[in-house]
Amino acid sequence: MLFRSILASTLLATSIFSLAKSPDPTEPWLVLSKITRKRSYQIETRDRKCVQGTITGVTTDRLTAQVYSNLSGSSDTVIFSRADVLRVAAGRIVYFSGRSSWADVRALDIKGRERLKIVTTAGKTYTVKAPYTVSDEGITLNTPGKSTLISKGEIAQVYDIVVKPLTANGEYLAGELGPMIIFDPDLWAYGLHLEQYVLVLLYNASDPEDNSTAQCAEITGATSP
Repeated sequence: MLFRSILASTLLATSIFSLAKSPDPTEPWLVLSKITRKRSYQIETRDRKCVQGTITGVTTDRLTAQVYSNLSGSSDTVIFSRADVLRVAAGRIVYFSGRSSWADVRALDIKGRERLKIVTTAGKTYTVKAPYTVSDEGITLNTPGKSTLISKGEIAQVYDIVVKPLTANGEYLAGELGPMIIFDPDLWAYGLHLEQYVLVLLYNASDPEDNSTAQCAEITGATSP
C-alpha cells in the first residue's frame, strides 16, 4: 500500500511537472480533441445559449456535436464555428474557454488534483494548488509563513490543469466501486491517481479581456448556429 501511494504521488508530480514545462498555449481549442467523446458536455455560444451533447468531431475551426433536444428527446448533428463557442464544460469543469477572462480566474475553485498554472511575461512558471488568492492586483501564493504576490501585470497566461474526464459510464462506475476502482481495467489509472491531464487556458494577457458575466440562456432545442 505504501509503495503504491509513493508511486502514485511520484507519477502525479511528474505528470504535472511535464505539463508545467511543456504547455501548448497556441492551441487551447484542440484540447477538445483530446478528451473523451463518450460523455455529455455543455456547449455555450457567445449569445449565451447552451446545448447539451456529445462531441463527435473537432477541427482547427469547428466543433461537431450530437446535440440533444429537450423538446423531442431526439438528437441532431450541429456544427459550431470555433469563433462562436464561448465555452465547453462538463459539470463545474471548463475544458475550453473562448475568451481571456480574469473574472474566470477569480471564480475558479480548484479541487482535488487540479492545479493552477501561471506563466509570467518573463517566462517563469508556477504550478500551484490551493490556497492562493486572486484579486485585481494579481495572484497571491500562500505557503506556510510566506505570501508571494505575482502582479497581474507580470502574468502572461493562467491555466487550469484538470484531469481528463471519465466517460459517462466510467464516472458512474467510479462512484459505485469506491476503492475497488483500481481493479477495473478501464479505471485503475484514475484509482491510483495516474490519469492524464489537460491544460485549459482561462486568461491570456495578449488577448482582449472579457469579464462579462458568463451564464447561459435557457437551454433550447438543437438548432444550427
